[in-house]
Amino acid sequence: MRFSRDGIEYFLMNIEETSGSQDSALHVSMKGYVRMSKIKRLIATTAIAMVAFSSTNIQSAQAESLRLNPLSEVLDLGNVKFDRNLGDFDVFTSVFLDVWIAKPKSAVSAITDGNTKLTAFVPTDRAFRKLVKDLTGKNLKSERAVADAVMSLGANTVEKVLLYHVVLGDPILSPAALQSNGAQLSMASGETVGVTVNGTTIKLADKSASSKDALVLLNKVDINKGSTQVAHGINRVLLPTL
Repeated sequence: MRFSRDGIEYFLMNIEETSGSQDSALHVSMKGYVRMSKIKRLIATTAIAMVAFSSTNIQSAQAESLRLNPLSEVLDLGNVKFDRNLGDFDVFTSVFLDVWIAKPKSAVSAITDGNTKLTAFVPTDRAFRKLVKDLTGKNLKSERAVADAVMSLGANTVEKVLLYHVVLGDPILSPAALQSNGAQLSMASGETVGVTVNGTTIKLADKSASSKDALVLLNKVDINKGSTQVAHGINRVLLPTL
């Protein structure tokens, strides 16, 4: 059984059209933000599974040196599980799904397609909580509340932020990253991120003059190693020009 990305996007767009008033809440303030319905979450989860299934079929038909395993599989992007572990990626999963639901043709869907080579720097839940505190002054405890606060910025803004964490092209593994002092990474959003390496410390400088540089978490590097898509955990959210 084969699934096409166009079909998935059409399916999601139809769901979006039937609930336009609900999706429009993505663009209001944090107080007014309304969470996506369970049925739309289910649709997005199914779409991720379809794309992963398609990539697996392609993988079996081609002899590739790298597996075509998308990051959506290893990060479990189709399954949001809010918990008390601030070191994982639940908030990233939640806002990724919300953006993809609001914008089915968004380039963020690249991380569900193993045919697209890329490297993603993925902020932890704690990183997103720091972002919310920097923006609002509030130290939210609940991961769900943090995800709601991030999405209150609007789907377009969050989409730009997510794309600012992705580098298209051959995956960058940690040994190469440790040799990249002074590099400028070209991100999928169209802007750059500066790299500073000091020993085993890798810092990423974004476009925000007021925020601290993000650190690559050495206990969360090379996620999905051996595949066309690799991720590294970071301790802060990178901010593009907004």
